[in-house]
Amino acid sequence: MRDETEISYKWVLKTWLEAVGNKPPLTIITDQDIALGNAIAEILPDTKHILCSWHISNKFPEILSALYTQYPEFKGDFNDCLYKSLSPTEFVGKWEVLVDKYGLENYIWLNDMYAIKDKWIRTYTKQHFSAGMTTTSRSDSMNSFFDEYVKASTGLKEFIENSQKALETQILNEVKADYETEYKERRLIFNSALENHASSIYTKEMFRQFQNELRKSTSYVVNSCKDGYNYMWKLYLVENYNVPENLRRRCRVMVSLEGNIDRECKKFEHSGMLCKHILRYLDKK
Repeated sequence: MRDETEISYKWVLKTWLEAVGNKPPLTIITDQDIALGNAIAEILPDTKHILCSWHISNKFPEILSALYTQYPEFKGDFNDCLYKSLSPTEFVGKWEVLVDKYGLENYIWLNDMYAIKDKWIRTYTKQHFSAGMTTTSRSDSMNSFFDEYVKASTGLKEFIENSQKALETQILNEVKADYETEYKERRLIFNSALENHASSIYTKEMFRQFQNELRKSTSYVVNSCKDGYNYMWKLYLVENYNVPENLRRRCRVMVSLEGNIDRECKKFEHSGMLCKHILRYLDKK
């Protein structure tokens, strides 16, 4: 790109859409660029636009330094609000307490960021599929990969040849991963029917992540909520019994009469991976 203007971004997005058969992505993650944001809103109106959480959190020490210095407890309360709120309702409630406790009404930057909370606060973004990503680090790692093959001084002919070599390396890595998925046996931890079935349908890497979640689920207990029943669904509370009771985060799991399950953590919706809460519930059933 010659420049990073809104017109240029629109051209890039339109051209890219043509290249992928005019099928827009479910989610797109970018840094906080106004021109790019406007282009995405116009060219990809049905795509969920998420802001890179890493770029935003890196600004906290500088912009919020006065609050950090004046109020030693602020950082802990702020992080608890941002990263530990299980639902939008819980986040809004904690934010209102923060504003009242620390007098944040006149902090323009915080007010501006709150206005776009659905683009970067995890309890909002986790409801949209993004393969578990919340930052642009995947894009940065690809840039780093190609930097081994092409430089700013690389000529056009050499650029094409080296780019081809880079792609061939990627293809070979994928072939190797496919081979290991297809022919290498999976080591089972619990040897349960659920784990055995997962080993037959997941790739090697996804099965590793599934096992990690399955291992975590063993520390959790599922309790029926007596007041959480009606003719449409049942409510369960799933919590980690290894954590002191006053520090436990109870995840609500709602099960409809048809067997559909909804959870506050939204891990499946966000990453495509079953969460420890639902795995514990399924194990109990």
